[in-house]
Amino acid sequence: MHGNFYLQHKTTWVEVFRLKMPGNKSASIAVILTVILLLVIAVFSIFMQLVAFNGAGERQGITAMGISLICQAAGIVVLTVLARRLTGLLITKLNWNGTLAVAAAVFLSVLFGAGLSFLSIIISALAAGIE
Repeated sequence: MHGNFYLQHKTTWVEVFRLKMPGNKSASIAVILTVILLLVIAVFSIFMQLVAFNGAGERQGITAMGISLICQAAGIVVLTVLARRLTGLLITKLNWNGTLAVAAAVFLSVLFGAGLSFLSIIISALAAGIE
């Protein structure tokens, strides 16, 4: 009778995944919206770099834009994970509505993404030697 309690109920992988992420649909929506908005910010940032680096040499400009794209791509990956986890956290731990959790997670991720985009312009200009 005192046997292992955890062996009495056989848990499937689907149940384990659902236990970890009950707001799966909301988290997916947050990820999609975050990726779309961060890509729009990245494209806008690249156009601003074209204007800002107009007087620099071609080699320096291409190097700076490449470094900036790498920084922004890494930021998009990290911030989509943040949006997904934050949505799940807000739904499970704080009992927020799914729509409100998605809006808050996307807003924070895009806000951090815009800041990262600005920082990537500065870092890429310094790394390429543009003054």
